[in-house]
Amino acid sequence: MSRRFERLLSRSMKMTVRCLPLAALLLLGAHLPGHTQDSPLPAGFTTQPLLKTGMTRDNEPIRYPAANPEMVSVIGTLEKGGRTPLHMHPVPVYVYVLDGEIELRTEGSQPQRYKAGQAFIESQNRQHQAFNVAPEGPSRLLVVFVGEAGKPTTVAGN
Repeated sequence: MSRRFERLLSRSMKMTVRCLPLAALLLLGAHLPGHTQDSPLPAGFTTQPLLKTGMTRDNEPIRYPAANPEMVSVIGTLEKGGRTPLHMHPVPVYVYVLDGEIELRTEGSQPQRYKAGQAFIESQNRQHQAFNVAPEGPSRLLVVFVGEAGKPTTVAGN
């Protein structure tokens, strides 16, 4: 190897060693959370977190079905002054209030109110009723049951 080639190789190695931290920083920076290039959401799509929990509204842990999962979603409407019958859910239930205001009355608990834009996880295996307490008009709810195929999501109360 010629002396000149060795010097060029030596300079090149030194330059590479000096630039390596900068190159690594630039490469890692492209993968940091929040960087739009790697975001799973498309441009123009934003999210607003509603609820993240492992507990029901009564502070009890959510219990998922053992087998054959099945999700069911409905829009429920409680007319002005209306109410649901006394009932309970053996499965987790996510509820989002679309319009109006409701009051939930659960055995052994204080009544709880939810207005349009609020979400909660319903009581599991506890009898309860929902009442429309909106000053005007119906209350509408998005209700998502995390159930088990062939089994009821709602059981009538006593």
